[in-house]
Amino acid sequence: MNAYFVLWPNDWCKRLLQAGDNGPLQVLYGGPHTSVPSLGKVAADDLIYPVMVKEGQLYILGCLQVTHITEAEAYLQVHNINTVDTMWDTSAPKLLKQQPMLGHQVPRTCVDHAATGSGTRIRFDCNLSAETVSQLRLGPKIGQEKALAIGTDGKISAIPLQGHYRRLSADSAKLIADLMQNF
Repeated sequence: MNAYFVLWPNDWCKRLLQAGDNGPLQVLYGGPHTSVPSLGKVAADDLIYPVMVKEGQLYILGCLQVTHITEAEAYLQVHNINTVDTMWDTSAPKLLKQQPMLGHQVPRTCVDHAATGSGTRIRFDCNLSAETVSQLRLGPKIGQEKALAIGTDGKISAIPLQGHYRRLSADSAKLIADLMQNF
């Protein structure tokens, strides 16, 4: 079992907050764009933590334990989620206004796959301390994990988290799982 971070852009988090989406997490998408990266090596039993970076602080928004990865079209069809326009980029905000209860289930851009499973509620107030962030290690392979860069001002950038599901080291995954017990 692996654990991953996936960055949710702040504008998407703002829309979900306005829609009143507090979960539970039911689906996380993968696609061809950096805003919704490919699920790549994510598999059943893996944990995915959507995160956001706001004002230089890292927020853990929730956790999804993956049970299945399916084609996005199949997920959308089963859940009767249809586009309003031909492009998800413009369709998602309109669909959220019409059906706010769909929340994070609406893709915000083109998607190929959907990771579904058992998820926690969604929160936008679980920020990690700089000390905790300094302990995190992320990377594609065991032994190649790296720390998130923290600026001299104590802030982190969202840039290293963009474009991929970022695998957490085993120690980092345990640290985040332990922290999530308290949220």
